[in-house]
Amino acid sequence: MFKKTAFALTLLSLTLTASASNWQVGGGFGTLSENADDEDVSLNIIYGSVAYKIQKDDSNFFFVPELRLGKGIGDDSISDVTVDVERFIALSVRGQYEYGNGAYAYVVPSYANLKGKVTYKGKSASDDNWEFGFGAGIGYRLNEKVSVEASFEKYDDIDLLSASFKYTF
Repeated sequence: MFKKTAFALTLLSLTLTASASNWQVGGGFGTLSENADDEDVSLNIIYGSVAYKIQKDDSNFFFVPELRLGKGIGDDSISDVTVDVERFIALSVRGQYEYGNGAYAYVVPSYANLKGKVTYKGKSASDDNWEFGFGAGIGYRLNEKVSVEASFEKYDDIDLLSASFKYTF
């Protein structure tokens, strides 16, 4: 058993080092907003991400699977009810086209989980939902390693507007 595990880890490490320039890590800030019963709810999140860039043939088109994990910062209130985000998780695969000048554009279907907490007069309740969403964004590569991005995503009745950075290694 140990030999099989060691062999698998060795193959995995060779694969990761051979394609190291395709891995991306990043972070971002997002605003989740929803209009519920004529009341606007707006919540902020920060998140980290891990992605892997896969080139389609020798073209400027890429597939980029990505995992984002985040947490709410701050809260919002409707009357005496306080709402905040406990957890944000998103799995996505973007289709990205890169222009020759460092700019790129992408579309992204996502499957996301949002765990929220509602507090009213000292009592609270939590709930989480998984939702499919779709979005689009633009980015710019500042140098060979660092990129900045802005995107908009829609999950059912919730909008996510975000700004992020990526580091390629």
